[in-house]
Amino acid sequence: MTNILDRIWLIFSSVKLTIVLLLIFGIAMAYGTWIETVYSNGAARILIYRTWWFDVLTVLLALNLIGCTLRRAPYYPHQYPWLLTHVSLLLIMAASLITNRFGLQGQMVILEGETENRFGLEQLDFENWETTIGEERQLPFGVHCVAFEQVMYPGTGMTSLFKSHVIVDDPGNPEKIEWDVILNHPLVYKGYKISQASWIDLPDGRQATVLGVSYDPGIPYMYVGGSLLVLSMAGIIFLKPWLKRKFPPAPRGPIMPLAENTEMTQELMADSPTNKEGIPA
Repeated sequence: MTNILDRIWLIFSSVKLTIVLLLIFGIAMAYGTWIETVYSNGAARILIYRTWWFDVLTVLLALNLIGCTLRRAPYYPHQYPWLLTHVSLLLIMAASLITNRFGLQGQMVILEGETENRFGLEQLDFENWETTIGEERQLPFGVHCVAFEQVMYPGTGMTSLFKSHVIVDDPGNPEKIEWDVILNHPLVYKGYKISQASWIDLPDGRQATVLGVSYDPGIPYMYVGGSLLVLSMAGIIFLKPWLKRKFPPAPRGPIMPLAENTEMTQELMADSPTNKEGIPA
């Protein structure tokens, strides 16, 4: 049993596994980019980024990163920026998993002068590979469309701007919130982002606005992880040389050798993260 656990530890703390997983990630994301270009962003989300196997890849990469991090312990001061890099990457992967499992993406249609609090989740029509509206969900507030405005280029029939003037209808909030929802100027309220997607011209001459609805609970973790990643990169460039001079590391041998197993000990020594002098990089 001990040998099995040692073998599992050896696999998950191996840089070779990191390379394999990153290669698979690269292929999957390249395919996802192609789907976004040929079909739509929604199709890429449904077929690639929010699938169970993409989540499994993310979990495996996170476990591999944890294994590689623990295998290098204990850390010297000049290695702290690299350690912060690992922590930031784990936060980013956690944010990705939270978004994939609990995030929502869909659309809602509102007639001028009406209020709506339901939206349909996006789904993929495999016959023509287009994103359509499926299962309905309910917002914790209502959106009232006061007016929809469509501005045309002078002398042409082309639309230059379209926007929706909306009011948030939330019984729990006495404050009146008004917003002009325009492309790249979404309304963000209670974690939901309401953005301008399109419009519909009705036979009776009225217009209905089509608003995109997204809910991403992983965003706070992504912001924290991204900020720590920037700090760690700055630390590697500017702080690491100073720390290495201030706290020179003592030589050390291979980390966590597996006694009573010569073959695995040699394998660990070959992959040990030290330089020729036995000083950690």
